[in-house]
Amino acid sequence: MYVACPSCKSLYAVSADQLRLADGHVRCGQCHTLFNATHAVFADPHQALAFERPLHQDLAREIDDLVDRALDQVSGATGEPAVEAGVAETAPPVPDTGEATVEPVGLSAGMDFYAQPVAGEFVRSQAEEEQVYDLSETMLFHDESFHEPRTSWGGVAAALLLTLVLVAQYAWWDRNRLAQITALRPALEWLCKPVSCDLPLRHDLTQVEMVEREVRDHPNVADALLVSAAFINRASYPQAYPVLQISFSDTSGTPVAVRRFMPEEYLHDKNPARGMAPGEQTLVMLEVVDPGERAVSYQFDFM
Repeated sequence: MYVACPSCKSLYAVSADQLRLADGHVRCGQCHTLFNATHAVFADPHQALAFERPLHQDLAREIDDLVDRALDQVSGATGEPAVEAGVAETAPPVPDTGEATVEPVGLSAGMDFYAQPVAGEFVRSQAEEEQVYDLSETMLFHDESFHEPRTSWGGVAAALLLTLVLVAQYAWWDRNRLAQITALRPALEWLCKPVSCDLPLRHDLTQVEMVEREVRDHPNVADALLVSAAFINRASYPQAYPVLQISFSDTSGTPVAVRRFMPEEYLHDKNPARGMAPGEQTLVMLEVVDPGERAVSYQFDFM
């Protein structure tokens, strides 16, 4: 006879004597699954492999027990023994011979020994100690398609590669913002070398120091002011030129006039795209319209 493990479909050759050792309870030698083989024994190995397990044996036993108890309760309530359909209500009396008689064991209504002859041969008593027969030595065939999933290193490598591509795409599209992060700058520069991409210059206003500033009346133009300033890049790397903002305020601190100057407006002899070299000083000279007598103070800011 042949039996197949319901979990991994390993095929085993078994005998009735082997199944009687544990009343049909066996352990798969491949995946160590415990199952009852009495309902899955076939003379054809193909049928054993194609067999799908029926209702769980413990659940079926519980259903049979419920039916037995229900019949016993009906019998106790009516004072008459419960009978199955088609069975005579009374039996002929047995003459008293003085010898002990053995009463037949009642069968539950749900048990069909003709439909499952193997199950009837290995009925398990609840009072017996649990035993399991190991099928390891009788395995004939193991279906590799039922193996537990193994790690696919090719799939892992493909996933890592796709992750790197996704990170590279994100870094490319958002490189202007990421390039301002000091910790990420070296990695972005390394990634840009193979594709010859240009990263924007760093922009850290805390490393730009104003060392000189002055606002005075224009010597040659009426109602105009001459603005001069000088600032230095204190960073150890090249920086983009900042936007210079000049604001004039009244005695209460309320702004009267504000103007922002782009690097292209205040640089006359330098290329803004090159940026400020480390330690480089930049001189600014601007001519602006006089905001009037209300403007009594001024302020320089970098943006």
